Amino acid sequence: MVDLADRLRGFVGKISAMVSFSDKEIEEIIKDLQRCLLQADVDVDLVFKLAENVRKKSKKKPEAGVSKREYIIKLIYDELVEILGGKESEIKLTPHRILLLGLFGCGKTTVAGKLAYFYKTHGLPTILVGCDFSRPAAFEQLEQIAEQVNVPVLNGKNLKEAEKELTGQKNKVTIIDSAGRDALDKKLVKEIREIDKIFKPEEKYLVIPAELGQDARKQAEEFKNAVNITGVVVTRMDATAKGGATLTACKIADAKVKFLGVGEKVQDLDKYVPERFVSRLLGFGDLQSLLEKFKVQEEEAKKVAEGELDLNIFYQQLVEMQKQGSIKKIVDMIPGFGQLKLPTDALDVGEEKMKKWKYVIDSMTKEEKEKPEIVKSSRVERVSKGSGTKVQEVNELLSNFKKMKKMMKKMNPKQMKKFRGMGDLTKMFGG
Repeated sequence: MVDLADRLRGFVGKISAMVSFSDKEIEEIIKDLQRCLLQADVDVDLVFKLAENVRKKSKKKPEAGVSKREYIIKLIYDELVEILGGKESEIKLTPHRILLLGLFGCGKTTVAGKLAYFYKTHGLPTILVGCDFSRPAAFEQLEQIAEQVNVPVLNGKNLKEAEKELTGQKNKVTIIDSAGRDALDKKLVKEIREIDKIFKPEEKYLVIPAELGQDARKQAEEFKNAVNITGVVVTRMDATAKGGATLTACKIADAKVKFLGVGEKVQDLDKYVPERFVSRLLGFGDLQSLLEKFKVQEEEAKKVAEGELDLNIFYQQLVEMQKQGSIKKIVDMIPGFGQLKLPTDALDVGEEKMKKWKYVIDSMTKEEKEKPEIVKSSRVERVSKGSGTKVQEVNELLSNFKKMKKMMKKMNPKQMKKFRGMGDLTKMFGG
């Protein structure tokens, strides 16, 4: 998704810098948008339909108080949301059964663990059931994942016995891992239908890797026709530029995307909300997801977004980042930051480095955490000794903190409006 995000953010930046919007200039905008999407492998017919919608709707007069620039960007945003899924799919947050389906190598077993973690964090007891009988050591892998997530696991080799055991556990979310094949053949369909008949899952999720691009359409249609899937989980969204094409392919196949796999850790699974996804894609941020990820109060999230950062808040974010993964993922949720070219060294912070930074901050006084600018050489040495770290590691933390704060301060209300191309952020994008 990196390539598509970069292209679209550059595209939005170009619109933000424009001073007039004649028919000719709007046509140039449309051609640029088409180029961005086609280079990302999005379906040609879908791209031209989107372009025609933008062309037609751009002739309308904006509402009072909305500039032509704001109207054009909002129009493009709405059209992208539509081709990338439209309305958000409902995720059941009550006990129910989910059957995972897909071909070899799509990541079903890993997704089973991620879903278990997701439902656990939402307060729902969860159990995994292994029904992959064709892949060697499939159940052992599921057991390892279950142990990692700390949920029970059941071997479903004898389907009827497994169903009897599950009967007394109706208060749990049951996630059933099934076998894959190189292609959806009759044998696999028969196997899936038998599992479906015994366990009667309310949800049947097809697991598709993001690198499939347009080919995801065929796979989604085949599974939908054969076993009536109710949703899709797209994996490896963080590792390919074809993710947008995969999502649009699912839209064409009328297969609702429910979750996105965005990393290797069990917590790297996001609910798919097209509005939020497009907002991050365009560099407009996503404060709602930021709040959900970090479980912070809205006032604190505003401080992070507005650059009112001290080491107390920075410390809390570091603790959460150790759970969430990449700093860049989090920064992308802050409105306007997607439009900035951030220094790699300000974002490339590994787990070991974050642990050391945590020790450094723990060794500081209350005043030093609130006013890190007072931490000069003698204080640096004291903090270094107290935290068991090197002086240069303390200085590195302070340097990165200053860079991050400086970048956040750049995002004053006027610049945020410029980057987002919107007047009222909350009204226009739900940020």
